[in-house]
Amino acid sequence: MIAVILSILAASLIASAGVTALAWRAGVLDMPNARSSHGAPTPRAGGLGVMAGLGAGALAASAFALSGGPLAGLLILAAAFAVMGFADDLITLGEAGKFLASVFLCIAVAAMAGPVTHIPLDGDIALGLPLWLGWAGSALFVFVAVNAVNFMDGSDGMFPAVMIPASLGLAVAGLVTGVNASVIIGFALAAGLAGFAAFNWPPAKVFAGDVGALGAGAAYAGGALALAGQGVPGSMWLAPLFILVFLADVLLTLLRRARYGRFSLMAHREHAYQRLIDAGWSHRRVALAYGGLSVLIVVSGLAAAQGPDIAPFLVFWGWTAILTVLHMLAGRLALGSQS
Repeated sequence: MIAVILSILAASLIASAGVTALAWRAGVLDMPNARSSHGAPTPRAGGLGVMAGLGAGALAASAFALSGGPLAGLLILAAAFAVMGFADDLITLGEAGKFLASVFLCIAVAAMAGPVTHIPLDGDIALGLPLWLGWAGSALFVFVAVNAVNFMDGSDGMFPAVMIPASLGLAVAGLVTGVNASVIIGFALAAGLAGFAAFNWPPAKVFAGDVGALGAGAAYAGGALALAGQGVPGSMWLAPLFILVFLADVLLTLLRRARYGRFSLMAHREHAYQRLIDAGWSHRRVALAYGGLSVLIVVSGLAAAQGPDIAPFLVFWGWTAILTVLHMLAGRLALGSQS
């Protein structure tokens, strides 16, 4: 497995370097605007390096005779998300078309990974879900996860700082429960993100763009859903827990905007990380804060999975409460800096 991870990291480093040069020459630049957290034009197709690492991981797994059920299908669907993202990076696709394509792909990911049809409670006790609810909930998880990752790719280094520990957590959970697809996707994605992070760490030389955010989000969601679908007690809570830093910021921001009559999915600058930057935090400090929280959450989740079956459930909601308080504090800090 070490050889697999090293091969993915090398492939992603090479791909990221090539994409950086190609993006500059091709003019695929992210131009600063009122909602941006950067001040200079920056290449935004660096996520191709992440996807290259993910693909190399699949090849390495096959070379080591390691395969994982729905792996091939999940990687193809992640690539489809990445292609849609790359097209949007190049020509800016229509919102309606992107939404419909995303919904279709989310349903396909749920079908490939296997929808969650029951919620394990304790030992052999499980709560059965109506088939339609299991399908809808699984597809909704993929949709929310993919879009949360995409929404939160807006500050130097933060995307890999959160997604690397999340992906490693997915891989370790897959090892413990014997879900090979989660193992391969988790390690490959983590290594691909590590290669990209070398160029995205503040000050960023390249951004992931939609190609990287959508592709990585879809790959993680597929691997996490495969893990949750195995019915191992607690695994259903690990899937959202590992990316809870992103999910909490997105969902709490939406609730806050709705409270003040600004409910909209359009781009804005009201996420907690954006408000921290506006309050004077550096991109590096934000990335370290979000990444540090992600590490703590993943470690606590993996530890909880070794305890009573209800432990991951309690850890999930405990961290949700903590992140809610931190989100409120970030808002107060931003308001204080403006006064």
